[in-house]
Amino acid sequence: MNTRQRRARGLGSVRKLADGKYVIVYEVPRIGLASPRRQRTETIFGTRRDAERKLADRLAEIRNGGYADNDKLTFNSLCDLYLAAKTLSLEATTVALAKRRLTQHIRPALGTRRLREIRASDIQTMLTQARNVSNRKQRGKPLAPTTVRNLLIATRAVLAWGVKQGHLLTNVAERVEPPASPYVERTSITLDDVRAILAGTQGTELAAIVTTAIGTGLRRSELCALYWSDLDLDGGIIAVRRAAANLDGKVIIKATKTKRSQRVDHLPAFVIAALRGHKEEQLSRFTAIFADELEARRQQKGGYVFTRPNGKAWDPNELSRQFSRLVRSRKLPPFRFHDLRHGYASLAFAAGVSLRGVSESLGHSAIGVTDAIYVHLRDEAKREKADRLDAYLGPAVTPLKAHSESA
Repeated sequence: MNTRQRRARGLGSVRKLADGKYVIVYEVPRIGLASPRRQRTETIFGTRRDAERKLADRLAEIRNGGYADNDKLTFNSLCDLYLAAKTLSLEATTVALAKRRLTQHIRPALGTRRLREIRASDIQTMLTQARNVSNRKQRGKPLAPTTVRNLLIATRAVLAWGVKQGHLLTNVAERVEPPASPYVERTSITLDDVRAILAGTQGTELAAIVTTAIGTGLRRSELCALYWSDLDLDGGIIAVRRAAANLDGKVIIKATKTKRSQRVDHLPAFVIAALRGHKEEQLSRFTAIFADELEARRQQKGGYVFTRPNGKAWDPNELSRQFSRLVRSRKLPPFRFHDLRHGYASLAFAAGVSLRGVSESLGHSAIGVTDAIYVHLRDEAKREKADRLDAYLGPAVTPLKAHSESA
């Protein structure tokens, strides 16, 4: 005979179907205020105590946000659904980066777990145990705080999408505190560093692109996607319209990082001179490759500004590697290629360019981004302001200085 144990509303119920066979009934949260009540039933084989225990577990999962409507859905399956959906709405390079983070660190730790079983402590353990798997010198070492933070962001994104699709009730990754990111002062490039870098790159395939990076602050992806049609050397104008990226070993051209990254700017005279010389040198190479000057000019006119000796466009990743090799081999100041962008900001600010002007040249989405990244520039400006004020008020405050020194 079937029996049913009734409980207070919201606490579920246990019903006996036969000896050693029970069914538990419980409610899961509604989706939206106007949605109907949602009940779930599960058949439990064992004793009534086993059924009571399973019901208590399910109610605890619902309270703690770990309950999944689809009991068999694993984190791996959710990742597959997530990546398939994001392929339709995000750029291929963004999806590839998310896929790489998931594949290298997150899926090995959480992939086979059912969504219902994943707890905030599991995610915290995954972050704590994550180790470098891509850098040969750093392999096996703990990841930097910023990288760990990015892993948490990626995990949150997958689970948040799962919540939105109804696979989960809450995102347990939201309960995990991100690691503190220590403040790292941006690398400052001095005029002596600029002289050494420019001298060290002369006569190499990096000479023009390094000079342009120092004089414009363009991202490496923007430099690698620059066409001659984007330049007006007579007017000294450059237009940034696109970016290059490496996707699965191939260079693709895509939109710039943000809408504000598409910009038009003026070139310093030394960059214009470098580009003019580079254009002549490139034409000479193209003439040798195509064995016809007219064809070489045609190829150059519609082609990339910066190319390899074989005429092919630069891969942004390879550009960074070649620059690092040159820095080591010629014992140049130890900067990365991306540091040239930071160096441009510091030097432009030191030359008297306003923070807004620097922000516009860098293509930041807002001046607040520039302000946050280059906070040290404000400190230098405050110091310079104090020195200028002291010089201006010098005649008026000289007696005060004399009195202070005598005291």
